[in-house]
Amino acid sequence: VGSYPSTSNEAIAATNAVYNTLRIWQFNSGGFPLLDIMSDEARKGSNPGDGTSVVPFDNFTYTPTEGGIENWYRTLYLGIRRSYLVLESVPSIEMDDDLKTRLIAETRFLLGYFYSLLVRGFGDVPLVTSSVPPTILSRTASEEIYQQIIFPDLEFAADNLPKKSEYSNDDIGRITSGAAKALLARLYLYRKDYTNAEKYSLEVINSLEYGLESNFVDAFSVAGEFGTESVFEI
Repeated sequence: VGSYPSTSNEAIAATNAVYNTLRIWQFNSGGFPLLDIMSDEARKGSNPGDGTSVVPFDNFTYTPTEGGIENWYRTLYLGIRRSYLVLESVPSIEMDDDLKTRLIAETRFLLGYFYSLLVRGFGDVPLVTSSVPPTILSRTASEEIYQQIIFPDLEFAADNLPKKSEYSNDDIGRITSGAAKALLARLYLYRKDYTNAEKYSLEVINSLEYGLESNFVDAFSVAGEFGTESVFEI
C-alpha cells in the first residue's frame, strides 16, 4: 500500500497478485471445489469418510458454520481488495498506455469474476468499492452488484483486452477478450437473458480463437494446457 504500486513493473506485479488469488488453496485448488462436488461435474474421490471439511458437501449435510464456506467467502473478498489496490493506483502511473489499459482490464475482469462467484454462492452480499472499505457493511442487492460492478467490469474487459492469439508466449494465460465475453455469456444465460447470452457466445465462436481438441483427453490434460479449447485457465 502507500506508494505501491508506482512503476510499470510494480503495476504488473500488483496485477499478478490479483491473479494469485485464484491459486489460493481456499479458492479452488483444494479448499473449495465444493460447488463442483455438489454438482454432477465432479466427485469428492478418496475414501468416503476422508476430508472432514469436504464430506458434508458431498452428502449435503453441511451447515452455515462450515469452515470451508467462510474461507471461500474471505478469499473472494481478499481478491476484491487486491483488485482495488490495482484500480486505485495504476491509472495514475506514468507508463505505456496500452499496457496500463490492459492491466486495468485484466483486473476489472477478475473483480467482476470474484463478485459473480459471491452472488452465485450467497445472493445479496456486502458491496466493497475500495481497498479500505468501511468496517461495517450491510448486504447489497445482487442486482445492484450486477449493474454496478459485474457487467460494467466484464464489458470493459471484453472491449479492451487482447484476443488469445495476440498475447506473446510470455503472457499466455492472461485474461483475454474471449474470456470476458464467455463469462458474460454464462452470466446472461444464468439470468435467462438469452439474447445477450447468444450475442456473446457467438462473438466467442466467430472469433475463431477457439476450437475442439482433436484428442478429447487433451481438453483436461497437461498436454492440452492453453490449448485450443482453453478460454480461461488458471
